[in-house]
Amino acid sequence: MEQSERGKSNKWYPKLTPFGKWVAGRVRLLATGGRSPSGIIVEGYVQGGSYATAALAKLRRSAGHEVGADPDVFEWILLDVDDPGVSGWYSFGAGENPTPEELAAHAAITLFAMHQQSIHEASMHTDEWISLGRAVGHMAYGNFNSAGIQSMYDRLQTASSWKEMVRHARSLVKLLKRERIPLNYGLLAQDLLKLQSTREPANHVRLQWGRDFQSAWNIQAKAANKANAE
Repeated sequence: MEQSERGKSNKWYPKLTPFGKWVAGRVRLLATGGRSPSGIIVEGYVQGGSYATAALAKLRRSAGHEVGADPDVFEWILLDVDDPGVSGWYSFGAGENPTPEELAAHAAITLFAMHQQSIHEASMHTDEWISLGRAVGHMAYGNFNSAGIQSMYDRLQTASSWKEMVRHARSLVKLLKRERIPLNYGLLAQDLLKLQSTREPANHVRLQWGRDFQSAWNIQAKAANKANAE
């Protein structure tokens, strides 16, 4: 289970790994601006920055593609190979296939690009502990398509391949986009990394997503019951 810490506003924040922090920094830059990978200061997508707008368009087009198929997104998805805490030890002398970190970073950052599209009022990345399970649980309660959302979420949890899992994640992110529900994309990236690992770490992610889904659902249910009682 991911560790967390409580902020001054009683919100919970996950303790991200160096890899998770790297991905969070990338999507935060795309959303709200800062210093780009090439070293220039840029405005983010929510400010209407042309650099971020163009980058997100390229990343959206890369969603679902093989890592390496779109060289124009490399500056956003290829990791700092001089830091094994970020890029993993596999990056040193990596062969022809993408590393697990590259697969997870590409999936998370392209999913964010889809999530943020046409939303200029707020970032769809949050630093709070909003895992994919928590976001989907929040969305599912009381939704007219609650059964369909839960079925899609179950298919994600039981996906038998990386490609299938990412495809179901894309479908869920499209629904989160419609509802304007953000995600912590650094947390998502490190969860996606663990899901490629051995059975135990992968099962830990599925368990935590299940807990987060149920927690978000219960919070929504309690709020609805309280409102109905008043």
